[in-house]
Amino acid sequence: MGEAPTAPRLAPDADFAALEPSLRAWAIRATGDVEVARDLVQETLAAALADRSRFSHQSALRTWLIGILSHKVADHFRKRYQAAFEPLDDADPPDLLSTPTEGEVERAVAARQELSRVDRAMSRLPRGERMALLMVAVEGLDREEVCRVLGVTATHLRVLLHRGRHRLRRMVEREM
Repeated sequence: MGEAPTAPRLAPDADFAALEPSLRAWAIRATGDVEVARDLVQETLAAALADRSRFSHQSALRTWLIGILSHKVADHFRKRYQAAFEPLDDADPPDLLSTPTEGEVERAVAARQELSRVDRAMSRLPRGERMALLMVAVEGLDREEVCRVLGVTATHLRVLLHRGRHRLRRMVEREM
């Protein structure tokens, strides 16, 4: 008889490196702080590497890592007794080699203002709603996997998404 098939091995150098930018972006959205996000991503990757045997290959590696990261984010805020996240203030620098037209500048400023309104509103959402929106609407993760990561039923996830979108819309409209 042949040997039983083994689960594919993680190739942490390649797989983790490829996922680090999206994990960092997710953490920045969740925390509103670039430095804290960078630290939490590093803690996540270290924890995943240290305990890679727990990755069962029943979900995508990215989903598993975001699950770990979401717990790191929650622990970070729990330790500091903060009820709300700070808004994201840092923006990527514009392309320094090109000179934008006046219309491009106006559109970029308007888009940045809109993004700032959304970031501020996201920071004020309850944790469950914020995490559900980030995972489903922003990151596009599979809803079944999000349910497992957040520890909620499919019905509860739909409620979190509905309430989160509704609150987010109202808060953004109030700022206009």
